[in-house]
Amino acid sequence: MQVLEVDGLVAWCEGRGRRERLNIILLEDVALGDWVYAVLGQAREKLTLERVTEINLALDGLTAALNGETNLDAYFPNLKTY
Repeated sequence: MQVLEVDGLVAWCEGRGRRERLNIILLEDVALGDWVYAVLGQAREKLTLERVTEINLALDGLTAALNGETNLDAYFPNLKTY
């Protein structure tokens, strides 16, 4: 989720169509525009834009699979096959 507003130990964040107020006490130096990984209202980790892109693509792939799509290679470009 991307940080939109910081107010002390909480931040308003938005991502994938949702807006949430997250506790940011576990993170240092959270600023507007930062991306964070969040679980149950708690920001757990700061993310790079590259990682955010990978996560969103993977989540899009899961949605596609649930909708019956079978060719998922485009959603997981870094997945190694053996």
